Amino acid sequence: MTSIKWLMCAVALVCVSIRYANAAPAPQEEEYPPMPYEYKYDVEDPEKELYFGANEASDAQGKVIGGYRVLLPDGRLMIVEYTVEGDSGFVPKISFQENANPFTKG
Repeated sequence: MTSIKWLMCAVALVCVSIRYANAAPAPQEEEYPPMPYEYKYDVEDPEKELYFGANEASDAQGKVIGGYRVLLPDGRLMIVEYTVEGDSGFVPKISFQENANPFTKG
């Protein structure tokens, strides 16, 4: 390479270095403690045979406990209960009720 090409490469490298050296550091996200929350909903429509719902709650330490249920087309009621705590991730417990009919009064 000729000396002019070397010089141009060096100038380009210096410009890039200065550009990144003067760039503002990435903003750091602040850590906030977990905010407790709670929600629940239910859908019950006997005419359309819809039955499902969910609930979930968390505490100030970040532990989440919840569940949901849904009436399946084959007549079973699927129930999922779960927890989320720390690094354990989503830990479900799934169960089924055979021949469930939530619309009959018993």
